[in-house]
Amino acid sequence: MTDWSNHFSQHARRAIPSAIRSLSEFPRATDSIPFGPGEPDASLFPVALMREALDAILTDETSARSALQYGPSEGDPMLRRLVAEHMNKRGVACAPDNILLTNGAQQALNLASEVFVDPDDTVLVQVPTYPGALQVFLAHGARLADVTKADAATRPALIYAMANFQNPTGISLSVEQRRELVTLAHRLDTVLVEDDPYEVLRFDGDALPSLLALDTETRSIEEAHTLYLGTFSKSVAPGLRVGWAAGPRVLIEKMGLLKQTEDLQPNSLAQAGLVRLLEHGLEPFAARVQAAYRIRRDIMAEALRQHFGNRGAWRVPQGGFFFWLTLPEHIDTAKLLEHAAKLGVTYVPGAAFTPDRSGANTLRLSFSAAAPERIAEGVRRLARAFDEYDQNG
Repeated sequence: MTDWSNHFSQHARRAIPSAIRSLSEFPRATDSIPFGPGEPDASLFPVALMREALDAILTDETSARSALQYGPSEGDPMLRRLVAEHMNKRGVACAPDNILLTNGAQQALNLASEVFVDPDDTVLVQVPTYPGALQVFLAHGARLADVTKADAATRPALIYAMANFQNPTGISLSVEQRRELVTLAHRLDTVLVEDDPYEVLRFDGDALPSLLALDTETRSIEEAHTLYLGTFSKSVAPGLRVGWAAGPRVLIEKMGLLKQTEDLQPNSLAQAGLVRLLEHGLEPFAARVQAAYRIRRDIMAEALRQHFGNRGAWRVPQGGFFFWLTLPEHIDTAKLLEHAAKLGVTYVPGAAFTPDRSGANTLRLSFSAAAPERIAEGVRRLARAFDEYDQNG
């Protein structure tokens, strides 16, 4: 048999598997409660509305032909306009030409890396951070460093950050912290990539301006150093695989050029369906998912207080999908997962979210995919697993 590994490119050799997706192969109890994947609840998908939208599109011969044909690499012009309007409502003065539609926000992140990152370049990240971003940066050969330890003498290829309900910590940055990141990007003359997949999932408090909104307070978007990444995966449905990038036109055009080499264009039918769905804006979908996930967040917060007690430390997130638990330093959450899975609960060990695999005593709990009536039982099982591991090792 041919050893194909000898033929792989350097890019392919640098690619690492997803720690989160590998959970699907992890042995577990038959009635396992999943606190691992940060997946939306499929029961919240607007199935009936999407069916009506697609029926209308495919029933009309003209719209059907258009939706099933090739389209612009930059995306459907009408959907680009709707996204631009959404960004304007959020304080970003931009035009459709400042929007690139992508195959999910993950592709937008990869395109940004292709534009800015060469092997051995430095990328500054929050620690811990989204492992899908780590996969992208490492595959491009980047050297990863903590953004809080930025070296003024070294210009990074880019800065990657989540300001809202960060994955995995659930923490949101203050306005002051957001301004500091924008200032840092301008001072270091680099691009600040703002990943904002959970923007519609705020449960408490007032919405804070995005990094791009702050960057464009006193300058035009063409002079900004921030590239905003958004997605319809959390507000509508991830299977549509439609996300977007918003930023200076020169960056959007370069990313669009590289997109042509990857998949030519976004999914025409999915975009057409979204245009129909969003005729009255994103707000109705946002309100529906906010209410559903707020209930889950509150149940998990109470369950942690009741069942986990003083076994660890956590903060109640104001939005998003995640709780971040810090356990005593002698606890290895990768080993604890084996005990937890046997008792019927899974999560993601914290080392998956750090460039150097540190944070062995931390873990991420996602409340988005678990049934509300099962969340408290899952936390109870986790507490029991902790006790057994702590006593027996």
